[in-house]
Amino acid sequence: MDLPLIAIIPSAGIASRMGFCKLTTPLCGKSVIFRTLETFQALGFEKIVVPVSPGRAEEFKKMLDPKITVIEGGDCRARSVRNAVKTLKDIENAIVVIHDCDRPFVKAKIILETIEEAKKTGAAIAAVPCSSTVKEIKEDGSISSTVPREKLYFASTPQTFQLKTLREAYAKLGNEADWESLTDEAMILEMAGSEVKICRDSEENFKLTTRKDWDFASYLLTKNA
Repeated sequence: MDLPLIAIIPSAGIASRMGFCKLTTPLCGKSVIFRTLETFQALGFEKIVVPVSPGRAEEFKKMLDPKITVIEGGDCRARSVRNAVKTLKDIENAIVVIHDCDRPFVKAKIILETIEEAKKTGAAIAAVPCSSTVKEIKEDGSISSTVPREKLYFASTPQTFQLKTLREAYAKLGNEADWESLTDEAMILEMAGSEVKICRDSEENFKLTTRKDWDFASYLLTKNA
């Protein structure tokens, strides 16, 4: 029997570099959170959990489809995702797809690729090959070496796991972990000694972090309208 598909869409950031709430502000007529969620809803996920900033759960519940589960996130991304995983306590196992809400251009193809890989191996993430020359430096700021870029990837999302694999990683990490330093879920599995596979993503699945990103997203949507 196929495992149920569950999406967790972290939406608890404060958008300090953007200067406004990037998730709820209209982007060419449709908010970022709607653009992201509609991709997952179209794929027929059995449950979608959206952890939001503390104090904003009711605001998002009024805004979103009532079928979507809105919860309060934590004080960092890792805690927000963990809060969402805790809501799945009645589910023995599932495929859990974690995707940044502020990546509204994600394609169904890469979501499905990570799902298929996670079914086989337990864990898979989307990532983009590094195309730049990367330098490692010394404490004084001088270059110590050039890092071969053939083995370097920029991690993105979706990051997809079997629920039992993710729970095992949390258990190994323990409650005393430095949650603020855990910048993605793949890092949690790495620290727990689990293998994580890479699914090659495209640069189109970029994150809206700065006003420059917002303006570029607006350009793309206007160009393709």
